[in-house]
Amino acid sequence: MPVEVQLQAIQYMQAMQAPQPNDAPADPAYAKQIANALAAIGKPDVVSSGRRIDIVLPRGCDATWPRQAIARHTGATLTTLLAHGVLVLRCADHEVQCLQSTRDADDVLCTHK
Repeated sequence: MPVEVQLQAIQYMQAMQAPQPNDAPADPAYAKQIANALAAIGKPDVVSSGRRIDIVLPRGCDATWPRQAIARHTGATLTTLLAHGVLVLRCADHEVQCLQSTRDADDVLCTHK
């Protein structure tokens, strides 16, 4: 991938998890609760004081995975996560990482490692 495209992807990933003035305060305890519920399917980690939840998977990360995992394993929605200050869900395996915005269900960025 050209360097310019790589830089744009990095900047976009940073912007996805940057709090906006109207975002709820981060709730690290809630983010930890959600991460714990995802422990059965991967290795979760709460990042940026609860603004992002990362899940490392043995395999299978794709653009649909973060939203589906939240719905199936936690019962939460992207809107609920956003209300608790979680801005991004990130899955990663040995080939791909995908970042799902909680602000917009259609806002998913996947990159190859």
